[in-house]
Amino acid sequence: MTDHYGDDVHALDLLIGHDPDVWVPLPTTWPHDGHRAPRSWIRATVRAVAERSEGATRASRSWLTEVLSALARWSPADERRYLYLPDIATPPSLLRVQYGSARGDRDAALRTMVLESDLAPIEPPVVEVVETDDLGRGLRGVRYAALEGEDGLLATLVYAFRAEPYDVRVSCQVGGPEAVPVMIAKVDLFVDGISVVPAA
Repeated sequence: MTDHYGDDVHALDLLIGHDPDVWVPLPTTWPHDGHRAPRSWIRATVRAVAERSEGATRASRSWLTEVLSALARWSPADERRYLYLPDIATPPSLLRVQYGSARGDRDAALRTMVLESDLAPIEPPVVEVVETDDLGRGLRGVRYAALEGEDGLLATLVYAFRAEPYDVRVSCQVGGPEAVPVMIAKVDLFVDGISVVPAA
């Protein structure tokens, strides 16, 4: 599936190809995906995820309904959000795609996008060069942060690209450090499906 987003301010079209059996696109406005309001979208999404899951229970459906209800109320206009949810038993990972006009030195801007965070890292993230067919060369970082009042670490994958004349930042909270090896492959594949083109 490919989602197409236009932005009149930046004269930008963002094309996001994703596997609908793995990623759930979250609403930014209503109507969304043929649904006029959150309630029908939440019901349809819970049903679709439960149907592709083995052993879905009433409790798991109720839990997913609560998660989607909270996410449906949070709809930032300057980003696109997806939930990694291949089945109802998998802890969901929130992926955010942010984009805007390119500014400043490319290398410095990409490093800033990868390193910036609301959560203080426990150490500087490991940053490496990655490349996709459509976005070109960019950076990927793995950042670890300690959550206040909780044991363990939260790992976040962050990608940054300059696809002239635009900058694109993708971040995905993947859970604990043990989830990083598996989720890097999943998020790399998602990022490969993004392209940025000037609006017609």
